[in-house]
Amino acid sequence: MEFASCYDQSAMVLTSQLFLSVTLVFIIMAAFAARRLLSMSGRTVEQLQTAVAG
Repeated sequence: MEFASCYDQSAMVLTSQLFLSVTLVFIIMAAFAARRLLSMSGRTVEQLQTAVAG
C-alpha cells in the first residue's frame, strides 16, 4: 500500500521566506546603526581599528 505525499508545503516556503526577509531587515538596520554610532563618535574606522589593535 502506497501513501501519496501530495500535501501542500507552501506554509514552509512562506515561513522560510519570511524568516529570511526579517533577517535581512535586521542586518540592514544593524549596518545603519553601526554607521550612525561611528558618525556620532566622531572617529573614523581607521582610528577605531588603531585603538583596538594598540
